[in-house]
Amino acid sequence: MILVADCSALIALSICNQLTLLDQLFAQVVVSQAVYDEATQPNKKQASQLKTYLAGKVRRTRIH
Repeated sequence: MILVADCSALIALSICNQLTLLDQLFAQVVVSQAVYDEATQPNKKQASQLKTYLAGKVRRTRIH
């Protein structure tokens, strides 16, 4: 199963130091570039942790 996560869930798991739970539950974790950009804004408290966790998990989406 592949998980496409949104920013709210990622931030909540980051606050609880439970991001690795996603890797335990899902075969692949994928986020869009927009979610990555929102989650890793410098003014967000968990930005550094999310940037590290989301490395390699960003997929660009195509607009039709």
